[in-house]
Amino acid sequence: MTAEQRGGTAPWAKALGAVLLALVVTLVVSWIVAGSRESDREHAAFESTREDARRFADALVARGAAGGAGGPLSREDVQDTLESTAGNGHGNGLLYGLSPASADGRMRAVVGFSRVYERSASLFGPAEAMARRCFTVDLPGSSSARDGVRVVAHDADVSCTEVAAGVS
Repeated sequence: MTAEQRGGTAPWAKALGAVLLALVVTLVVSWIVAGSRESDREHAAFESTREDARRFADALVARGAAGGAGGPLSREDVQDTLESTAGNGHGNGLLYGLSPASADGRMRAVVGFSRVYERSASLFGPAEAMARRCFTVDLPGSSSARDGVRVVAHDADVSCTEVAAGVS
């Protein structure tokens, strides 16, 4: 080797370095974009659970109004309503707790809804994940008072079992 050649980089090595750098940058950008899209899908799944809870509450009010001036809804009525509103591809619903009607007729149900969403980079895990959320549905004493229904969405990390223990 001559003195002029020492310390220089061969052109093929520069080209290889540029190709490898471009590949790494492409992988990093793809990973960031995929993570953002997965986050958007997870958020959409959580919002869908909110819609499921609202649909359930509206169906309970309608069922109570259709029942006429009879007494409060029974646990079976609530369970049937949950199965009819959570089925048909609307997500999965599970009744965790139901407080009996109070003196003013108010009833409180603790319900968990879940939706499946697609994960982005699922190389070593499942391709789908589940978004779960717990809701407290507070029904008014008057079965026709749709405005008096309150649907409270709990944080994603709150267990429905814990919420139900506080309601019963």
